Amino acid sequence: MAPVPEPSRDARLQQRRRAQRRLQRQRHGFWRSLGRDNRVFPRKLVVTRQGRWIIGIAILLGVGAVNTGNNLLYLVLSLLMSIIAISGVLSELNLRSLRVRRTAPRELDVGEPALWRFEVENRKNRASFSIEVDEMTSDDALTQRPGLLLHLQPQEAGTCFAVVRAERRGPIATVGLRISTTYPFGFARKSMVVEVPARVLALPAVAEVEVPLQGSRSRGEQERSPKAGVGSELRGLRDFRAGDLARDLHWKVSARRGRLIAREWESEAARQVQVEFIHLAVAADQGPEQHDDACATVAGVCATLLAAGRAVGLRTLQGEVAAAAANEGAQLLQIRRQLAQLTPADLPPPADWPIDDDTWLLRRQAAEAWAARRRGGADFAASDAFAAQARWAMQGGGTSAGVDAARGPQPGLEAPIAGGQVRVVVRFVQHEALPLAGPAPDLCLWLDERGVIVRSEQPLRAPQAAA
Repeated sequence: MAPVPEPSRDARLQQRRRAQRRLQRQRHGFWRSLGRDNRVFPRKLVVTRQGRWIIGIAILLGVGAVNTGNNLLYLVLSLLMSIIAISGVLSELNLRSLRVRRTAPRELDVGEPALWRFEVENRKNRASFSIEVDEMTSDDALTQRPGLLLHLQPQEAGTCFAVVRAERRGPIATVGLRISTTYPFGFARKSMVVEVPARVLALPAVAEVEVPLQGSRSRGEQERSPKAGVGSELRGLRDFRAGDLARDLHWKVSARRGRLIAREWESEAARQVQVEFIHLAVAADQGPEQHDDACATVAGVCATLLAAGRAVGLRTLQGEVAAAAANEGAQLLQIRRQLAQLTPADLPPPADWPIDDDTWLLRRQAAEAWAARRRGGADFAASDAFAAQARWAMQGGGTSAGVDAARGPQPGLEAPIAGGQVRVVVRFVQHEALPLAGPAPDLCLWLDERGVIVRSEQPLRAPQAAA
């Protein structure tokens, strides 16, 4: 039987577009999805509770007027219909000739409110009243309290602030800016959408985690450095130089040699810890948001190690951050950025996951290779050659051939764990049966499906022979 050919790039992208439209209809319904389209409905209208009362009263008056022929009922009905029509005309005039600009951060912290600044300019010769501005999103990734401008004079610019909070980790795409008003009577909320899309990255929270890492069986390679610098270990003696501290002078040796001799110290460097996160799917229908708590736990592990003065790096099945400890806050930020981008490695990313088409295709191809590798019972580790190969491909170094399980590891793609590095592996208890590649870790942290550490192990690690 001939093998089934794989779909082409254009075919897969068409599948993604169809899936995006299907998800939007499922999320908002057909009519609301149609109403969000600016080409079909340039103005959006939502009737408020007061408006529903007015419409209900108008219907009752109309029924009564037709049945009774009472001129007074017709007069009151005409008055209500005129008020509704005037409300629509005034609200339309209120929204015209408005220009809005946003000033928003590129990154958000999940669960933490942030202020987004909007500048609204009224370019018409009439005043505008009760203007609200917020972001329009395709999902519920953002919770917002819109910014409000009560009054804008003609040719005036005003500033308002919206309170925005990210509800999930990962990239978040907005459709544009929504300008709405309930002016004049509050019967309906009329809005227009300015199609200025934006993308923000929601960083995972940092959970408070205790890391039971007492130390590895071998000293870290960078715990002591052969370079001269400011430290506590004596490196040797040398002639005194301009700029040296007087307390570094070795007076006895100076007196014996007849010239000033100073102590030279070894430069101290932090011990390296490599944290590996095996982020395979726990369930077949799992989405990226199901890993939010686990990513918060991994970020907490890295934060605890950084606070202890370690040089911490992160390796995942989709990317890595080199170990560093020069700036604790900057290194933790890089780690959280990497964690924010993660999806279950053995599942294709959702069609509406806001990443570009090339990255989406590469992640899908890598996920298919990971799934085949998992079904075959192969070893898993974020530091093995296959993981490095998949990361290299997803970073733009290759195509689907770069993550083909049949080809095996390619030379030059692997960056193995150094012999003196401390290796910390974080994985789910549901994957306990999957073997772990590479040397035994110094610490293994087991997570449940909620991302909570339920068990920690420090297996014995055989000492590595010197080269």
